[in-house]
Amino acid sequence: MRLRSTFILIVIIAIVVSVGAWTDRTHVALAKGPSAVPAAQPWETVVEISRHGRRLDGFRPVLTITGLGSAKSFNGKEVASGRYRVKVIFPHPGFFTYTVKIADRITLRGTVYAMPS
Repeated sequence: MRLRSTFILIVIIAIVVSVGAWTDRTHVALAKGPSAVPAAQPWETVVEISRHGRRLDGFRPVLTITGLGSAKSFNGKEVASGRYRVKVIFPHPGFFTYTVKIADRITLRGTVYAMPS
């Protein structure tokens, strides 16, 4: 009987630990999520990185845009704890997809339209 209770206790602890680790994900968001931006002009956005509502620093986010030509990447620079400014220039008008990559993992995806200027 005691062995069975110990086994059940270990299973319950393992479930609680795995659920806790699963919910402990890093949240990444763009402060100014674009829908349309001017082409051939700088567009600045801020990447916010947090976990449980607390901003995290020490990361190096890379925003990559992909359109008709080759992909272009732009590095973020830390402006405050958990906030990184990225300056992006879309080379030509049209639809682009963007990804934000942190530590070799794509954490955010989206689509933006670059308007003719």
